[in-house]
Amino acid sequence: MKALIYRKFGGPEVLEWVDDWPDVSSGPSEILVRTVAGGLNPKDALLRKGMFSKTYAKEPLPRVSGHDAAGHVIRVGKNVSGYSVGDTVFGMANHFSGGVHAEFARFDADEIAPAPTTISLVEASSVPLAALTALQAVRDYCKVVAGHRVLVNGASGGVGHFAVQIAKALGAEVHAVCSARNIEFLASIGADVVHDYGVVPAPDIDESYDSVFDVFGKFTRKPFRKQLGRTGVYVSTVPKLATIAAEVFGRIGIRKNARLIQVNSNSADLEQLRQWIDAGLVRPHVEKVYPVEQASDAHRHIESKRTVGKIVLSIAA
Repeated sequence: MKALIYRKFGGPEVLEWVDDWPDVSSGPSEILVRTVAGGLNPKDALLRKGMFSKTYAKEPLPRVSGHDAAGHVIRVGKNVSGYSVGDTVFGMANHFSGGVHAEFARFDADEIAPAPTTISLVEASSVPLAALTALQAVRDYCKVVAGHRVLVNGASGGVGHFAVQIAKALGAEVHAVCSARNIEFLASIGADVVHDYGVVPAPDIDESYDSVFDVFGKFTRKPFRKQLGRTGVYVSTVPKLATIAAEVFGRIGIRKNARLIQVNSNSADLEQLRQWIDAGLVRPHVEKVYPVEQASDAHRHIESKRTVGKIVLSIAA
């Protein structure tokens, strides 16, 4: 089958769209999908460069890239119910190294859900990893409920633009931090207040919040202690010594006001996202769609850290 692979770690130029990759098989609890498109995430670029190769991503090279996909079901395992051949689905592989940016993608049944009907499959492919990260960070780590005040730092990117919309769907007042050029975009997707970090950096905003979701992972909780008080929660997406230590303390119950989000793909959360999308409460913003043959350019785009919303690879011919 055709697949997007890399045979060695390195820059975007190591990516290859090949047509002789071994076909994937699927087991009794799995679903095989003919892929239409795949969302691109910063994690894909980090793995391509060799990050986590001695810890979470020890799978040998060459390997297939990508975690997000949307497409049509072509095989349903005998232990799987609720799906039929021809169904449209979207999902994220929990396998740390990814492996779904290919002509055919294999998923555990709990890693997918029916695709939204109000957007295209190309748009749907952009949703899973970024929106699941945002949902689980905002709902499960920040514990956002109606009436909370939330600050999203790095709000215009893939995870951030979903976090703004999800926090609004949960009834929060949302303050967003971005560059000047993205202020109108964030206002258009529902942010109540938008702050230009070129004028006032996020830790210097003179407001109080119930939670801070630091999508860029640039900070720790300490710079936000005035805004968060003693009980407000700081959540980061970036594993580093301070955030890992904070997450360990949070998991053992010593201190739960600083957390590190670790996303998990599951059908229930994907279904929640589908419902919000079809109800018009959440919508992915796809900045650009690249043919998979131009995957190197797409990776360069996402590594620029200037993406507004999401980048997608078109895989189906």
